[in-house]
Amino acid sequence: MNRRVLGLSIIVLVVTVTVFFYRHRERELAKLKIDPGPTMLARLQSDNSSLSLTGGAPLASSAGTTNRTGSVVVQGSWGGGLGQFGRKKAAESSPEGPMGLSVAPDGSVLIVDQVNRRIERYRDGKPVSTTPIGGDTVQDLALLPEGRLAVLDRFVDKGVQIYESDGRLLNDVVLGGQTELGSLTGVFADASGVYVEREHGLVLRIADASGNRVTGERELPGRPSRDGQLVISAALLERQSGQFLVRAIDRVKGSPVWERVIQLPTPILHMVMLDSDKQGRIYAAAVTALEEQVPPYRLTDEALFAVQLGRDGSERGRLKLPPLHGSDETFRPVSVGDDGSLYVMRSSESGLTVTRYVF
Repeated sequence: MNRRVLGLSIIVLVVTVTVFFYRHRERELAKLKIDPGPTMLARLQSDNSSLSLTGGAPLASSAGTTNRTGSVVVQGSWGGGLGQFGRKKAAESSPEGPMGLSVAPDGSVLIVDQVNRRIERYRDGKPVSTTPIGGDTVQDLALLPEGRLAVLDRFVDKGVQIYESDGRLLNDVVLGGQTELGSLTGVFADASGVYVEREHGLVLRIADASGNRVTGERELPGRPSRDGQLVISAALLERQSGQFLVRAIDRVKGSPVWERVIQLPTPILHMVMLDSDKQGRIYAAAVTALEEQVPPYRLTDEALFAVQLGRDGSERGRLKLPPLHGSDETFRPVSVGDDGSLYVMRSSESGLTVTRYVF
């Protein structure tokens, strides 16, 4: 009897230890964030209940994966001078560098250099203009018609500031009251106005294209596409199997148009981008890696995968790119130009680079 009790005790102990290490590994994987900022698209995984598959969404077939080296379009060291970028280190947190980037219709690249309190515009690899911003807690920006800028600051100015093309502050749309500033996960703009996104889900128009505040608007069930036809959303379905979902809804009718499951070859650490171009093509990007099954659970085969979908949701191509190495906090490290080119911002100990890739 004692032997049986001893045997059962050993079995229980083995199971307990196995469960402990499994949960510990899952928690560690969840902590692995190239961008530890609060607004990464990866957190759409918590919204899977509203984005679940209906009717069996078809699995998007790969149109062929291409490895690209890309071309560096912006490069600068750390500092506060012309052509440099601010970086701030804290004892108990990751370094803070530029938070995000966006690409103008003319191909110039705009970078949120919030440490230096400015938006830097680069063209042909050279700085061409600077727009001063109020605080050093700006996290996101969007481009409006006629060269205007909208920047999101959830902590100091607590809203969206809209600047004219000459850098003059046009309007400060304060988002108090019932709006939880911590729940805002992005700012977007198109010919109809300026929008803020809540928890990677509903999107609300807060200003018109001229920067004037509007109220009483109905919320959109996703981000507006650049061609004005759709609103789009995405969700991480299964991290280990490398699957995520992209969904498109008709902007006018509010009815589903298509949804596609994207299959990547390796597990997904997190998603970093959902965007569109002027032709209505949709883009999504995710960081992937293989994890060793024994301590210290090192990551191998790390990569940044970017997928291009057609207007009908069919996969048109994908890129396998170098990973977003570095621990700097960022908000929007990947963006898309009107022509469909992909721009990736990377930080290192020596400085910042932005690389352009073409599908």
